[in-house]
Amino acid sequence: MKMIWRALYTAVYLSLICAPASSAQTNADGSYTIPIYQNPSSLTPSHYTIYASFGNGPLLPYLFDTGAPYLMSFYNNTTNLSTNGAFTFSTGLTYFYNEIDQSVSLGTSAGQTNVTTASPVNLGQVNYTDADIFDPASTTNQVANPTSPQADGTYGDFGAGFYGSSTFATILAQLPLAASLKQGYTLNVTTNSLQGSLTLGLTESSLDALSNAPGAIVMSLLPTGTNIPTATNDIPGYAKTQVADVNISLSKQGVTTNSQIPFVLDTGGGPNAVLYSTNLAGFGDATNLSVSSTNGQQLYTVTDNQTPWEGNVSVITNLAGGERLNSGGYFFQSNIVTFDLSDGVVIIDPVPEPASWAMLVLSLGGALLCLRHRKPSRY
Repeated sequence: MKMIWRALYTAVYLSLICAPASSAQTNADGSYTIPIYQNPSSLTPSHYTIYASFGNGPLLPYLFDTGAPYLMSFYNNTTNLSTNGAFTFSTGLTYFYNEIDQSVSLGTSAGQTNVTTASPVNLGQVNYTDADIFDPASTTNQVANPTSPQADGTYGDFGAGFYGSSTFATILAQLPLAASLKQGYTLNVTTNSLQGSLTLGLTESSLDALSNAPGAIVMSLLPTGTNIPTATNDIPGYAKTQVADVNISLSKQGVTTNSQIPFVLDTGGGPNAVLYSTNLAGFGDATNLSVSSTNGQQLYTVTDNQTPWEGNVSVITNLAGGERLNSGGYFFQSNIVTFDLSDGVVIIDPVPEPASWAMLVLSLGGALLCLRHRKPSRY
């Protein structure tokens, strides 16, 4: 009976958090629910966007990127090419920016503000990238426009990873939380609608439900040894939102190899399953890729060298960011992912097809109904 109640509880809880957020809101427990928007016509990392503003600026769309550490914005950039910082993404693209102090808000595409930092925080105001065309002898940026979005429709990159420094890190960790909440968030973009949700701030009950849900996978995050700031203190940071290791199996032309490699859960990872490794150099475009936790729980598979976003299995030998497997953004389409910074774990909850959820809830409801109306045993 206790197991049935737990299964029903987790099924109902997950069905509730699977529902898309219609607007940004503050929940009864003090957590925040913030919309994450999706663009199904795009098979690029711009598939997920969050609306943010800084200073007195408007709420604008940014790439929601769990594989990056900072808020990088092209909005209201200057015409001076003198910058004091540079950040290079795994694609090789480099943002050149000035680090500035501003209050930051999150909200909706309709302009509704939900939460604002309690004090100014550091962000990067990007003046140009190495892909921009400009005259190096000139002090005028000929490309960036402070009132127009970038080519992908966003105004920059909203880093949601946790590997910054004690003064420059993700905005998500620096928003004010109730004392009863744990640091971290649950990301749910598994719905069929164009809108998912980011629930910022975790309760013991939500973590219990998520970690005990059917098929849940709980893995340790990989510490960096460097702290990142919150609204009240500093907490340990984690490497590119990586778990320590996953098991992988790659097959190509009748040859199969097995290995262990750190796993990056990256909403900005694009359509491909990307392995950064020198040992696996010959397995690009592998026919099959199987990924599981080190205790054998299946995470996902790629068959026929075809991901759900029409990408492939890619092997890159440039290890500037370390050896790792990047999940690709499509991973989040079928998994609710919770980053629990207070406990240093990530919880992955696979989401069945809608019909499977319906059958599960109905069967559990039927079982409970039978138990409720069953005559007491005389024995």
